[in-house]
Amino acid sequence: MSLVVTILGSSGRFQTLERACSSYLLEIDGDHIWLDAGGGSWLNLQRSIDYSSLKGVILTHGHPDHTTDVLQAYHARMYGQPEAMSSIPLWGPAETLDRLTAFANGICDAFDLRPLADDAELAIGEARLSFVRMAHPVPTLGVRVTYREKVIAFSSDTGDGADFEALAGSADVFVCEATSQDSDPLWEGHLRASQAGSIADRIGVKKLVLTHLPNGRDLEVSLAEARESAGDVKVELAQDGARMEFA
Repeated sequence: MSLVVTILGSSGRFQTLERACSSYLLEIDGDHIWLDAGGGSWLNLQRSIDYSSLKGVILTHGHPDHTTDVLQAYHARMYGQPEAMSSIPLWGPAETLDRLTAFANGICDAFDLRPLADDAELAIGEARLSFVRMAHPVPTLGVRVTYREKVIAFSSDTGDGADFEALAGSADVFVCEATSQDSDPLWEGHLRASQAGSIADRIGVKKLVLTHLPNGRDLEVSLAEARESAGDVKVELAQDGARMEFA
């Protein structure tokens, strides 16, 4: 058995022809958990698995570039087959779940809504998922996944004021947002690639994967800026469809 992470989307703000918005598929001891559901990720999810095999969905916060495609799953589960499928857990901050139900009340029939507090923990198979409040304008949770002795962490959206040590200290892989570049103005609640590199170096990450990437920009610039500030940390760009396996 193993933990396999597939990147379903890595674009910031809006999907492009090349990249869906933020989304990841976690396969934990054979069970599939969808982490964030940004625009375009539903299509990529279906390229990876039969959606009926989903065991649950986690949304880190309520912004559309992390949530919109959960409505595709809602329609598929309710109306895509002769009979509606049984509900599966949908975890997220209470505010996120409230906003979803206000937009589509029937989502409660497709999902078992389970609010997550900042200090929540989930056990799925041999994995333990813990959550850390991030520095973003709306309630947002970063996710730390511990599988046996391996750790992969996901920043979701955040500025530099979050507790990154709690989230990703000594992580084997840190999937961290890199919304902007050094030539851009500082954007409250988001990171430059160089900031992501500095954070990864400071907290002892082994590998940094840059995600939530800027649209229409030369991403080699983001990669170079992160590498310059990351010390000995290995740095790479997230690529839709890429897989990471942890035995």
